[in-house]
Amino acid sequence: MKKPLLVALFVTFTLVSSSQSMLFYNFRNTLDETNGKGPTLKVLGNEGVYVTDTLSEIGGSDKTVYRFEKNNGFQFDNKEAGGFIGESYTIELYFVFDELTSWKRVADWKKRKSDNGAYVYYGQLNFYPEIYSGTAPVFEGEYTYYVITRDGLSDVTKVYTDAEVMIEFTDSYDYAVIDADSVLNFFYDDLVVPNEASSGAVAMLKLYNYVLDSATIKDNWDDIGGTVFGINENKLSMVPVRVFPNPATDNITVDLANMGNKEDIEINVLNNAGTQLFATRINRGNKTYSIPLKGFASGLYLVRINTPSSYTNAKFIVR
Repeated sequence: MKKPLLVALFVTFTLVSSSQSMLFYNFRNTLDETNGKGPTLKVLGNEGVYVTDTLSEIGGSDKTVYRFEKNNGFQFDNKEAGGFIGESYTIELYFVFDELTSWKRVADWKKRKSDNGAYVYYGQLNFYPEIYSGTAPVFEGEYTYYVITRDGLSDVTKVYTDAEVMIEFTDSYDYAVIDADSVLNFFYDDLVVPNEASSGAVAMLKLYNYVLDSATIKDNWDDIGGTVFGINENKLSMVPVRVFPNPATDNITVDLANMGNKEDIEINVLNNAGTQLFATRINRGNKTYSIPLKGFASGLYLVRINTPSSYTNAKFIVR
């Protein structure tokens, strides 16, 4: 009698697993979802500005980020997204706060009607009213890799910074579940105790409709350049390129003929530890590009190339 139920459960699990998806916001002069699969983020308060910032943890790479004023931010409309975020999800952020005194709002699931939600508090993490962390790797003026996961089966909610679990609790009261207003707010504080917020900037937001495990989060942190810049985005078309000479000593040349001539091209070089050492953006139509290797130690490197619709990875050796 139990066999049909097991089959049904297996089919259900297979369907759920096959529907796992991710939305990516990279803030390159827009609040649009990068692949056109999700809604545009909505401005909360005053509209922010797009600026070029230097990301020290990513080899000093420059990136366009969205800078917001104190007690301003943006909103993800879950209704417009077709209920993309349910009771199981992952929120992956790379952001910086300019000040950390007292409570600074990170995320709000209740459309400003409640004090409940995720904060940074004097360098600790806080999920009010449940739990505080110990001291976390969060500092004023420095970007933080910040991840929230919630498992809808167990209600277990975790908050990571730099791939370390700093908060874990059972969300029995659905504090971390989007309510009937169907919105998820970022950096914009509630109306109960207002102005618990900081100015800052965000370089990346990824939303998953499933729970990332700790090993995947660690991999994403180890490859923070690929995670933030989105050059490992597997929804894009993979295009082969040739890198020569390989092994190399003074420079490498990248053959870009297969990248087409309709889109600008981003080129990034990372070492074997995932640290980005070189980044540039070149105009569409270039057939080759030469990268100087002065200062590169002997070893294995990865060159990553992407356009809005395609990407590639190629390894090379420096001797």
